[in-house]
Amino acid sequence: DPVYSYLNSMTGLNDPGDDMAMGGNIGADKPITQMHLAEYDDMSNSQIAKDLVRRAEVALPSLVEICKALAGSLGMEEVGVGPVKDASAALRKAEKKYEGDVLKVTDYCRALLVVKDFPTLLALLELARDSFGPLIRRVKLSTLKSDRNAKPGGYRDCIINLELKDHICEIQIHMWPMWVICGVDGFRHYRHCLEYSTDTFGDPYEALAGLDRKTMAELIVMAEEAVADMPLETLEWYHEKFILDYFAEVGLFLHHGLHEWAETTLRALIKLRCQSPDIGPDHHETITLYKYLEQALRAQKRIDEADEVAAKIAEYKQLKTNEKVEADKSVWDQWVTEPFESIVDPNKKEREEEERIKKEVRASKKAWRKIREERFRFLDAN
Repeated sequence: DPVYSYLNSMTGLNDPGDDMAMGGNIGADKPITQMHLAEYDDMSNSQIAKDLVRRAEVALPSLVEICKALAGSLGMEEVGVGPVKDASAALRKAEKKYEGDVLKVTDYCRALLVVKDFPTLLALLELARDSFGPLIRRVKLSTLKSDRNAKPGGYRDCIINLELKDHICEIQIHMWPMWVICGVDGFRHYRHCLEYSTDTFGDPYEALAGLDRKTMAELIVMAEEAVADMPLETLEWYHEKFILDYFAEVGLFLHHGLHEWAETTLRALIKLRCQSPDIGPDHHETITLYKYLEQALRAQKRIDEADEVAAKIAEYKQLKTNEKVEADKSVWDQWVTEPFESIVDPNKKEREEEERIKKEVRASKKAWRKIREERFRFLDAN
């Protein structure tokens, strides 16, 4: 996106960066909290949470009006407000992230907006600043920045916290491309990643390690139900959801010893990935499928076929190795031709990189100004 470098250069408000959800601290140093009232000193955590729920319900109508105004100005169709987080959910979140401090839960009263692209996000941030800036307590951009980790499960979004009726509320701003991928199933995946402290595996099928055969068999039945509406032979390369469902089913087949079934599904998935204009036969996803196919064939003692697949994988690895050698050679040649410059000015590379980034940001900001003039001229009226 032409405006991403500009967005990436921005700093949020009260945004320290990585918290527990992104592998950093445990959340105890969260910069914003709900207001601590004197009466809370004599109340239990459960009672405080219930009072915060009550206050969230009072603030909710104001949040609805703000979200309607933002969505109306920017032409957003995906808008959601509420429901208010219940006290038990708040207590669980506080225990998980904030060492039991329910005042650090800031999404009792919450809403979501879905923007179609980064320019719309920039327009929304500017509109929010100009429309209700004094109410804003935090703008969290950190998970959208290239040098920051995503949330568990790989998701990235922007969060605005604002104070309404003496209560901190939260607006979650989602990017449309990620929102489409995520959906309800993606949010469930995110919740599971938090609940079970899992995120990314080098081999996704490692998530099945330790399950007994009975559980594995039950999962296979569930997997069959998930793909029942889309038989394997009717799959097309653009049926991404079902392709991923079938890929998950392959892992169950392999772990349950159903190697013939795994082979059949893998050959179909490889064919579809090769047909995809965005992936193709030499993409790492396709090669990963070949690796599992080799595994399924060797388990069936079909050594010659497995060796043919292994040769294709080796060819891919050699190609990547050659590319790396050429890249390293280019770097070496550059160092040999400029040895004295490196010795005399050891910080030259860092300065050049810094200047390159600044140049990118300037160009990106210029692109944003042009888009702003074309699509969001009404911002000047604010």
